[in-house]
Amino acid sequence: METAAAMTRLPTFSFPTPLPAGASARHSLVSLRRLFWLRWALLAGQALCLVSCESVVGIILPFQPLLVVFGLQALFNLLTGLRLRQHSKHNSSPREAELMGQLLVDLTALSAILFYTGGATNPFVSFYLPGLAIAAAILPWRQVVVLALYALACYSLLLFEYVPLDLHNPDNAVNYHLAGMWLNFVASAVMIALFVSRLSGVLRQRDAQLNLAREQLLREARVEDLNAQAAAVAHEIGTPLATLAVIAGELRADAADAGRGSTAVADYLPDLLTMEQQLELCRSILARLREDHETLAPQRIDAWLCPFTERWQLRHPNASLQAGATPEATAQLVEAARVGQILTILLDNAARSQQAAGLAQTPLLLDIAIARDGAVPMLSFRVSDRGDGIPPALRAQLGEAPVASPHGGQGIGLYLAQSAARQMGGQLTWRDRPEGGTIAELRLPSPSSFAANP
Repeated sequence: METAAAMTRLPTFSFPTPLPAGASARHSLVSLRRLFWLRWALLAGQALCLVSCESVVGIILPFQPLLVVFGLQALFNLLTGLRLRQHSKHNSSPREAELMGQLLVDLTALSAILFYTGGATNPFVSFYLPGLAIAAAILPWRQVVVLALYALACYSLLLFEYVPLDLHNPDNAVNYHLAGMWLNFVASAVMIALFVSRLSGVLRQRDAQLNLAREQLLREARVEDLNAQAAAVAHEIGTPLATLAVIAGELRADAADAGRGSTAVADYLPDLLTMEQQLELCRSILARLREDHETLAPQRIDAWLCPFTERWQLRHPNASLQAGATPEATAQLVEAARVGQILTILLDNAARSQQAAGLAQTPLLLDIAIARDGAVPMLSFRVSDRGDGIPPALRAQLGEAPVASPHGGQGIGLYLAQSAARQMGGQLTWRDRPEGGTIAELRLPSPSSFAANP
């Protein structure tokens, strides 16, 4: 039944690996590397301040506890460097918890330094803000909130518990504070400019990659849709080609029969007219493939049903089809291309089933209505035949995989039809007809149900 469809090879599409995970992993690795180098720069600046602070501005700092804090920071950063090497070696990336731990250590180290250098009176106490800005750039908002609450708790504690600064000249405290605020602003601006702006560039690059991936997926989806239509069209063309093959064989046999003598060409006029109709039908099917791909606008059922019935009748001149729709269903919109392909496959099967049962002249029935047996109204297309029916064992497999039928088909058309129906949010089912034969039903979500349930 579906030799033409069986010959159609569906190409295998290799979709690209989803970029969000890969781009996010690269973003995390870049963030950890930036934190590593930024921590070395801060340690160098802190060491310079520790060495020159007393001689330049006359502030005596507690060397021993600060050196311990700096040493612990340096040791932690060496471990961070080893961690970076490990990530590079194993082609892995840090998780969000690891980045949060890095920033938590930095906030703790800053709090310890501020504790020994005047607490909340130190003009560098607002250095918490660049750290939180970095956290906001690389972490989810929940973890940023946790870090912000931790920084707030440390700041609040430093209002009451700290080691006061030892100044050579306390009268210059205001000038020292203003100078410290200026240095704090410069350092914060440099940190934000070098770190956050670079991370923003990485994010923009990731967004560009995601946009390219989306465009590629859309292009391949269009190709896949066209490929599915081509497979269905190949199935439709199989019937007129089979008709042409039968007529051509009969003509060849007549021409080779010496007993017929010279038969007049007029004797073959009905056959030639049928051949012309079938060839024109093949051309129209191929033309419709292009039109369906270019014009996918839905059509009303009352405007689509008659042309569809006429096209199918041309493919089966020896069969009869009675199609009708309820008044409520005629105003509904359908995707003419895909619905037409699905119904063509169902009607082809029904016609062959009746022909095998010796009832080729019995009209097939196509009934379109709104089904309301569920919570959501569904658009129902019922194809009824008077054939021999479908064995229960075979019926359970129809549409799920290519299955050979008693009439010579391979089930590929029904497999394509079920796949297309599911893509549209519907489903194909088969059941016995009480008067004998089979009812194949296509159910699709009614457009009115979407309007009522936006």
